Parts: sequence; C-alpha cells; structure tokens
Amino acid sequence: MQVTAVDDVIVALVAALRAAVTYPVFDGPPSKRPGRGIDRYVVIGAENLDAGEEMPSDKSAEMAQVWTGLGQPARDEELHINCVAVGKGTSIAQARGFAKAAVQDTFNNLGLHPTSQTYNALVSDINAVRSRNVPGGAVVYIEFIVSASARLT
Repeated sequence: MQVTAVDDVIVALVAALRAAVTYPVFDGPPSKRPGRGIDRYVVIGAENLDAGEEMPSDKSAEMAQVWTGLGQPARDEELHINCVAVGKGTSIAQARGFAKAAVQDTFNNLGLHPTSQTYNALVSDINAVRSRNVPGGAVVYIEFIVSASARLT
C-alpha cells in the first residue's frame, strides 16, 4: 500500500518541466546558485528562498488523507507542494516578468493528471512575491503552491 503520492507528483512535475523549458528546474533545494546568465529558474519542493543565501527553509510539501469509507482500503489524499520561481533582470519589472513566466510554465506543463493516481493538479496559490534590488539589476521570488488530489489504494 502506497503511503503518499507527494513524491510521485514532484518527480512527474520536475520531469515535465525539464523536458519543456530551457532554464534550470530543481527538485528540492539547489546546492548552488545557477550561473550568472540564467534569468529564471524554478525550485519544486521549497517553501521560500532566503534572500541572502538563496537556500530554502521550512517545508517542501504537505498532505492530508482520509479513509473513503468504513472498512475500505482506499484513501483520498489532498497534497500541496511548495515551489519558488525566481526571475533575474535589469529591473524589478523585468525580473517579475521572468518569474511569472516560470510560474505559467509550471501551470502549463502540470497537466490535470500528473500520475495515474492523481487528478485536478493546478497552481493553487501564490503565497508571496518578494522583490529586491541587487548590484546590476533585481531579483524576484514568487512563492507558489501546486495542489493535487490522489486516490490511494
């Protein structure tokens, strides 16, 4: 019996995005910053990125399950995966546009059924948009949540 579908959705989302986009897509916290020429990237499985170190903190995902009925082996699961889109540009407006495009790419490539057990996947929330000026430009972080439902047996 499978415990949760969270890992399967993360793996499916990372694979779909990596196949569809030309910028970096990280499965969890990046071990180092992307190169200077990278204008955007996405971290799947991070609640936020610290402005100083660009390292994620807090939770990557959460889920809740309920039995579908007395004596039934199936469970319904609602899962939420925290993600961060990062845009870098010469101005905050340009950086925000790059980050917003990365969120849109995530939405476009998520699909309604990322795995055989999940359905109704979508970008469900944007928790925060954080902007900061840096030498030579700006960086914008968009913290968002990918939600899905699963039927586990």
